[in-house]
Amino acid sequence: MIETELAKKFIEQVTQYTEYNINIMNEQGVIIASRDPKRVGTFHEVAYYIVTGSEDIVVTSTEEDYPGVKPGINMVINIDGRREGVVGITGNPGEIKPVALITKMAIEAMLKYEKQQEELRRRRNRKEHFTNLLIHVEYPDPGELRNIAKQLNYSENIIRIPILCKLDDIKPEPFLDMIKKSPRHGPEDISIILDSNHILIFKTMPEQIRKVFADYKYIIAEYLSTALKWLREQEKSCKFYIGSFQGSFTQYYNAYRHCKWLEENADSGSASFFYDHTGNYVRSIVPMNELQWMFNIYERELGEEFKKTFMEIAGALIKTNYNLVTASKELFVHKNTLLYRYNKVKDILNINPIESSSDRFFLEAFYSFLRKEH
Repeated sequence: MIETELAKKFIEQVTQYTEYNINIMNEQGVIIASRDPKRVGTFHEVAYYIVTGSEDIVVTSTEEDYPGVKPGINMVINIDGRREGVVGITGNPGEIKPVALITKMAIEAMLKYEKQQEELRRRRNRKEHFTNLLIHVEYPDPGELRNIAKQLNYSENIIRIPILCKLDDIKPEPFLDMIKKSPRHGPEDISIILDSNHILIFKTMPEQIRKVFADYKYIIAEYLSTALKWLREQEKSCKFYIGSFQGSFTQYYNAYRHCKWLEENADSGSASFFYDHTGNYVRSIVPMNELQWMFNIYERELGEEFKKTFMEIAGALIKTNYNLVTASKELFVHKNTLLYRYNKVKDILNINPIESSSDRFFLEAFYSFLRKEH
């Protein structure tokens, strides 16, 4: 179907370069745009004959040939094999044939372009709606999600992992273009610009499960290598927050939340992986009232100086996987100084988290409580 406004714009443009009268008729044979405004809305018998028949071109020599049709050439407007309408040029058929052919090709090219643009707009709107359901609706309708995914040619029965890119003084459009230029970017990768500082990608993982769990960090590094090279050339920076694996569209909401949690809580250089921070994440989602019931007496009875020392030591030990040498470097103190402070905590609380996993859980839970309190 030819849009009336589009036909009018075409007539306005073309008539700047020719004196011939041009008419555009729709699939009902009605003139929807013409250099002669009086003819708009009238029925064009030849146009209807062409659209509903098999002839591609009809030449009329006199007005008596068809009622209401002036001498000229009328040609079918064919878009992707469908007879969408007719373009007619009024005048001596022998003189206007080249003009008619050029006009026909021009309007078909314009309509094809507009059709492609409209499909892109529809896909963009569908994709925006789809990603909105994925990451902003906690309990989306599974049927609606799968229906839109099917329209967008996204499969559900594959594993994806979210990559949240936080941009620093970079426009998101060219950066996403660089990511898409990666040879490892495929049609099943879901990507969208969230705002001027964030891009979100749900990256597909290989089918071999063992390879996914063992090598996913390397897979993501290779996937981002083209974009990282571009960043270095531009002397720009970006932080990447990689969330959790998911195999169901209804769970992508949680995967995105894991990325956002990393953005707010992890400080691991240019890339942070959720599975490296699962302990901290689990502790962070324990309700405060539960921690209050567990540790309110500890918090009340232990002195401020001890709690300050405990926070420093616990934080360093958790960050360094309970390695005293590395933890002492983190705190900028000698190992023996750290060991002395550690032994004070060990004696007062009767715990030894370096050697006991249950004591380690106690230390981390109490540390989380004090962090939330202060």
